[in-house]
Amino acid sequence: MRKFLALAIAGAMTVGLVSFATADESIQTEVGKVSPTKLSKKKYKNVKFVNTITTSDAPGTNQPPKAQRTILDLSKNLKFNNKKTPYCKTDAAGLETAATVEDAKNICGKKSVVSEDKGSTANVRVDLGPANPPIVLDIQVVAFNENGNKLLLYSKPVGDSAQIPASILVGKLKKSKSGKKYGKALDVTIPPLAAGAISFFEVTIPKSKYIQGRCKSKKMYFQAETFFEGGTSTKDSYFRKCKQKKK
Repeated sequence: MRKFLALAIAGAMTVGLVSFATADESIQTEVGKVSPTKLSKKKYKNVKFVNTITTSDAPGTNQPPKAQRTILDLSKNLKFNNKKTPYCKTDAAGLETAATVEDAKNICGKKSVVSEDKGSTANVRVDLGPANPPIVLDIQVVAFNENGNKLLLYSKPVGDSAQIPASILVGKLKKSKSGKKYGKALDVTIPPLAAGAISFFEVTIPKSKYIQGRCKSKKMYFQAETFFEGGTSTKDSYFRKCKQKKK
């Protein structure tokens, strides 16, 4: 895997009416939003989905703990039509050769893009010690549909950090094991970073046939469990209410 900071230090010198969150939010918070909020009880309709994971700095440092894996459990009100959406024309290794976001879209094929550029971003924080403020790298994220129930998250530093190669996060879409509140889970492998850690990661999937929703149950539940280097982990859950259409 390429790394966000392969050139690192040398080169660097929202668904519903009511929302609730539980678990230890001092480490990480999970927020899932689906729109529109009013949906059929039975029929699936195209929806927009925004998922945001924010990770706080580890105690005594200016960066979060290094994440290795995140399991995102998704509401049972959601359905993914990934097998009816064009697949990326390459795999994670092939996508690593893309030098820019536009290159990545050309390599994979623009029809395989399932995210929205404007709302798909990340930040990496790099602790430079107590005498210096941390470096924050801005990342552009693009999600590609891949064969095998996978999602490729091409994550490319931009702006002042544009010389740093992209990282590819690979998510496997599978049945959730976290209970009846959830339908699918996205199990994401996070490659190691040469320095720093992910502090913010947001993906927006625009309204399309790729993801559809209904309001069979009036609460949409989301949960993120992240595993960090050193064997620690954290879990945060969240829900928003939806309204059932009369027809």
